[in-house]
Amino acid sequence: MAAKKIELEKIAALTKELFHTHYEGDLDKWFSYLCPDSVYLGTGEPLLFGGDAIREHFKGFTGKEINIIQEEYFPFSFGDSAAQVCGQIVVESLERSFHVINHFTISYRMIGGELKMVHQHNSYEYMQPRESKVLNLDVNTTQFVRSLLLDRPSGCRIPIRSGTQTIFVNPNTVLYVQSQRRKTEFVCIDRVISCNSSIGEIGKELPDLFYPLRRGYLVNPLFIVAIRRFEVELISGICIPVPALTYQQTKQDLQGMIKGK
Repeated sequence: MAAKKIELEKIAALTKELFHTHYEGDLDKWFSYLCPDSVYLGTGEPLLFGGDAIREHFKGFTGKEINIIQEEYFPFSFGDSAAQVCGQIVVESLERSFHVINHFTISYRMIGGELKMVHQHNSYEYMQPRESKVLNLDVNTTQFVRSLLLDRPSGCRIPIRSGTQTIFVNPNTVLYVQSQRRKTEFVCIDRVISCNSSIGEIGKELPDLFYPLRRGYLVNPLFIVAIRRFEVELISGICIPVPALTYQQTKQDLQGMIKGK
C-alpha cells in the first residue's frame, strides 16, 4: 500500500482485515488509517468528524462474540490516488439469536504518500433468524408464560389478515412484531404469523403497551427478562439489538413500563 497507485485487490483485502479485527475488538489497525478529515456514519450512531472524534467514540469497544457467515467486498477506482470499497457483511451471534447485515461504503485516498480512510458509512439491518423465533418451551419458560397469561385479562383479540385468511390474535401472547418489507410478522408464544399489513398500520391496532424498540420492531415488555448494553433479552433467550444512539432512553422507558409506572 506504500505505492502511489491504489491497487483494488489490496484495498479490498485491507477492508476485510479492518472489519475482522474490528469485530474482534482490536481497533488499532483501523485507527491507524484515520486522518483529521475522516468521517464516520453508522445506523444508530452519531455522525463523527475527524479521526480523534472517531477514536474517542469507539475507544471502549471490546469486540463482539459473533460469527461472520457471509461477506462481499467490491472495490472501485477513482484514479490513481482514490478508491472506494462497497459491500456487505452478515454476522450472527454465537447463540444464533439474531443476525445483522451491515451494508458498508468506505472511501480511501492517498494523503502525503500514505493511504487514509476519509469516509465510512455502515447501514445495519437487524434480523431474527426464523428458526429461533418460536419459543423453546422449557420448564422455566412454560412457567413464566403460564403465570403471565393467568395474571392478564384475555382482552380483545386483534383480527390479522394473513394471506387469504383472517387470524384472531390475543396481544398478550405476542412477544414482538417486526417489519418484513411491506408485510409484518407477529412472533407469538407458539407460532409466527405473517400479516399483509405494514407495521405502521398494525401499530395503530396494538395496545399502547407495545414499545417501538427500534425501527421496524414493536416489543411486548411483559416478555422482557433482561436489558443490557445495546440489546434486550426476551424469554427463551431471544435477543433484539437496540441502537446505540437511543439505548439510554429505551432502557429508561422500558424500566418504567416493566415496573408499571
